[in-house]
Amino acid sequence: MLVENEAKWGDKVRLIGLSIDSDAETVRIHVEKKGWTKVEHYHVRTPGCSADKDYGVNGVPHVLLVDTTGKIVYVGHPASRNIEEDINTLLKGESLTGEGTQTSSNEESKTEDASSDESKIDLAKADFIRDSKAFMADHGDECKKIGRGFVVLVDESSYNVKT
Repeated sequence: MLVENEAKWGDKVRLIGLSIDSDAETVRIHVEKKGWTKVEHYHVRTPGCSADKDYGVNGVPHVLLVDTTGKIVYVGHPASRNIEEDINTLLKGESLTGEGTQTSSNEESKTEDASSDESKIDLAKADFIRDSKAFMADHGDECKKIGRGFVVLVDESSYNVKT
């Protein structure tokens, strides 16, 4: 995508790869083998890096699209979208629609419908999973000492999903 759209996108688009491979050398070999040299690659299995947790990465591949104002407007699997088309839409200053999207910063939604509520639910679930994993990473050892007790994490949200 970056090679094919280099002239049109210029320095307005960055693709960043976060690898969850066990070591950085595996990432380097894979990137070179695939020829993905225009993508910025980062190895997140290093001490102190929590990017995968911060962005709710639950599986591979996982995509976040960020609009021209810096707002995350899509979270999900890349096979469910035409990412190249989505990037072109965002560069025009337009909003994305559909599953996994939320209203872009440059256009406020005036109507609430089931698809936007479902998107909110998807984002809330992703946030909850991320926060739960972060909590367990920070407090897991303490929780294990409880014995037969358990920790309940609750997300209280309400949505009006129309059927």
